[in-house]
Amino acid sequence: MRRILATSAAVALLAVTHAVAQQPIATPILASDGNFRDLAGIAARYGGTGFANPTAHDGVMRTGVFYRSEVLNVSDADLATLTALHLAQDIDLRTPSEIATTPDRVPPGTTYRNVNIYGTPSPPENGVPTSPAEAAAHFAAAYRNFVADPVQRAAFGTVLVDLAHAGIPALWHCSAGKDRTGWTSVLLESIAGVAPAKIMQDYLATNSYEAAQIAAELAAVRTRLGEAAAAILAPTLGVQEGFLQAALDQVAASYGSMQAYLTLGLGLSQADIYVLRARMVEFSILPGQGWLQGNAAAGATLLNQLQDSPLSGAYTAFNYYLQSAIDAGTLGEVPARIGGQVRADAATYLLRAPLRLDDAVAPYATGSGLAAGRTQFWVSGLGGYLTTAGHAGVAGSAERSAGPLVGATYRIDTAASVFMGLGYDWGTVSSAGGYANIGSVLGTVGGRYAFASLEQGPFVAARADLGGVDYQSSRQLGGALGTARGSASGALYSGQAVVGDVLRLGSLRVTPQAGIRVTHVTLGALPETGSELALDGHPIGHTASSLLARVELGFEPWLVNGWSVAPTATLGAELALGNTLVAGTASLYGFTINQYAAFDSRYLLQGGLGIGAQHGAFAMHAGLNMVHGDHSTGVNGQLSVACRF
Repeated sequence: MRRILATSAAVALLAVTHAVAQQPIATPILASDGNFRDLAGIAARYGGTGFANPTAHDGVMRTGVFYRSEVLNVSDADLATLTALHLAQDIDLRTPSEIATTPDRVPPGTTYRNVNIYGTPSPPENGVPTSPAEAAAHFAAAYRNFVADPVQRAAFGTVLVDLAHAGIPALWHCSAGKDRTGWTSVLLESIAGVAPAKIMQDYLATNSYEAAQIAAELAAVRTRLGEAAAAILAPTLGVQEGFLQAALDQVAASYGSMQAYLTLGLGLSQADIYVLRARMVEFSILPGQGWLQGNAAAGATLLNQLQDSPLSGAYTAFNYYLQSAIDAGTLGEVPARIGGQVRADAATYLLRAPLRLDDAVAPYATGSGLAAGRTQFWVSGLGGYLTTAGHAGVAGSAERSAGPLVGATYRIDTAASVFMGLGYDWGTVSSAGGYANIGSVLGTVGGRYAFASLEQGPFVAARADLGGVDYQSSRQLGGALGTARGSASGALYSGQAVVGDVLRLGSLRVTPQAGIRVTHVTLGALPETGSELALDGHPIGHTASSLLARVELGFEPWLVNGWSVAPTATLGAELALGNTLVAGTASLYGFTINQYAAFDSRYLLQGGLGIGAQHGAFAMHAGLNMVHGDHSTGVNGQLSVACRF
């Protein structure tokens, strides 16, 4: 429930944040460049909303990325304004004769590039029109040639690829900033997913931005040549819906769709298109993000935030994955895997190491049966398996462990004994596309003191465990994002104290006991490599405390061919005190993500059967224990041999 509430709050906050993040159009007004404007949208004073345009898939255009303009024959004051924008590139779409007549005043620090759309020394001549309709027809034909002429198609393709590779912000322009510049802008807005009606409105906004200049030119023509000449010239000074529609109709006739025109006609790859779209558009909520919970919701939030990282709007695996996921309408398995849940799962695995040691040392922790002053050496082999089902947006996990423990038990006198052991635990944890190898050198030392005798009556016992940890992980992120790998070291500290009583009920020995255990685990920082989404894992430090309850049943032994054979049974429970959630925290490009371990149980129930056999100084013991918790089920096995001296 805590995870669900936290996820819902995060999604609500995300939606609000992006709703207010739609940027106002605040493009500087240039007195000497009337058609200079931000591709993102139209200022209110020129007939627009005054805010960046929305796009398909709940996106919104980014401001300050791409600018369109007329020729940069600007004043000193306007040049200073352009310089302050830190334009990375100025792409001039004009012919050599146009450039020679009116060269650009390129702002300092801006790279100049010429892409001659027409591919001719001067703009094509269409003859002198004799009527407004003929002038409009000439322009409609020119727009159709933007699509039909292979030279012009190649040039427009070059412009778009340049904009995908160039630094930002970038600017493009022709002479008046309306035709070649206008078609380039239409292509970019189509890639961004701006609605067709809005694209047309933005295209026609030239008539508003250039209204004063158009009126001045027409007045001058009327004065010199008369009203008829001004009427014929009028269509050439502005733009008309029919001009753009002619080009769009040619796209439909020649290619069937804008996507086909971009790829087949202009030669753009899907990666080019995705880079351009990511540069122009920020998506408020990613596909399915509002419905995700837990770790998956946290992963989707990070993916959303990474739209403002260097991975976005570039030729990266992340950019291609995210943009294709937006088109497909699903983020796939990546949100659950991106944050490295497996590290948190590894920490919970280590926190349960003392539980696994319980089974290993149980036959030898009492000193019962040893004569005072005698020592028993033992070797115990351990193996275990635990699975936790996925729940509340957290992926399921599986754990395996195996290893030996070598130890000795010494009986001091009738009422006291001590023991110690040293071993190694090989562990593996798999979850959320990740796989961790955990090697732990474990040491344990403990003792028991009885108020009468170790064989019968009340007692107190204590144990301390210490371990050094080597951790290595590999995470398959999915979505063609590769594999992130990392390694770290860590430590385990645990202490426990119990009180109990050994009761004799005829041939049955019953040992109830209760106590408390405190365990602290640390995992060091984990810098990953191997993927663009490799994380800088923060150190993990978690302390868990729990109440212990356990009942051991020992049955009267029977003799079999000189062996004394005795079955045993155990029932136990461990109840966690305090917070059971273990989080793995990591960061990428300044964004932080928390993902929690699958194991989140406040209790663990245990039940096991064992059998011991002794022949003189030699003894053997085997046991099998079932473990069950909320969402978790497992089994631990133990086989040991011992010899008394």
